[in-house]
Amino acid sequence: MNTTDRLKELNNLFLRKTFPLRAATVSDYLTEHFDQLSYSERSFSRDLKALKEKLAERYPSLEETEGDLIRYSKSENRFYYIRDDISAFPSFSDKELDQIASIIDFNKHLFTGGNGNGIVNKLRAISLENNLLKHKELTNWPAIELINEGDRSGSEHLKFLVDAIAGKRLIEISHKGLAATSKAKTVTGLPLLIKEYNNGWYTGWYVVFQEISDSQTTISLDKLRLFALDRIESLRLSQTPHKTRIHPDFRPSDFFKNSLGLFRGVRAAERILIQVQENSWIKEYVTKYPIHSSQKILDAHHFTLSLEINQELENFLLRYSTELQVIEPAHLREKMRATLAIALSLYQ
Repeated sequence: MNTTDRLKELNNLFLRKTFPLRAATVSDYLTEHFDQLSYSERSFSRDLKALKEKLAERYPSLEETEGDLIRYSKSENRFYYIRDDISAFPSFSDKELDQIASIIDFNKHLFTGGNGNGIVNKLRAISLENNLLKHKELTNWPAIELINEGDRSGSEHLKFLVDAIAGKRLIEISHKGLAATSKAKTVTGLPLLIKEYNNGWYTGWYVVFQEISDSQTTISLDKLRLFALDRIESLRLSQTPHKTRIHPDFRPSDFFKNSLGLFRGVRAAERILIQVQENSWIKEYVTKYPIHSSQKILDAHHFTLSLEINQELENFLLRYSTELQVIEPAHLREKMRATLAIALSLYQ
């Protein structure tokens, strides 16, 4: 273990408020976790001095007013940082995490689809987990469980795609469908937007993409395609010369404007009239948390949506079919009735 790594580990021990930090306990810790066979009082004193210097560099004003930022408690027989929100190495304290979360919370308008809320919640969850260190014994399971993006999210492609989007670079994507019989296909085009979406199975990343087959093209919403990043096998910059015309008012996020969720069909948006059941819990819920930006409340029991009718919308309405009733359009109402009749027949 080199000196820098040891100092970082020692700094982490200082941040653990319940750790009785002194030469003997640090020596035992290093032996147990890093197989460091010898750690003397002299080495400990040298490391404390180095940490004091690093703290003074990071917090010069505090060091000037308070003196040494590492002190010794005779009654507890341990060394400690004089404040809970300082660290010898760049890291986020609970206070700093909360400050970042508050800044993001205040600027949620910069995020779409509630992603700002997700980031805020995760930062505050980290802060909460950090506070658990005050307990001497912890449970064998995590206290907080958040959505896990996992290996299927395709996040390893993000840097390449973001660079290509910013630089308006033509790329080649080798993409394979979800079916076992699918074969990889290569398409050339312009990536326009990365979108995160939780489709109920896992959280994934998708790229909005316009295929380009000639030397010049106009970018438009009706030509866009969507690729899941976790189904992309390879990416590379294209050497094909191209010119693109992008209207200054073009926004790829408008691709999802009339959809509930991520995927689009070929239908135009329709006015959907929905009735809420008299004593349903969902009555106040849809008022506080609109289903879609097009939602309009008509009265205590009715609201409308302006959406393309697709499988995602139908699945949503089926999920809450005991609370919500489709009144119009007639063809959607009939489809809901027929689907529910099939479901009922399975239980007879």
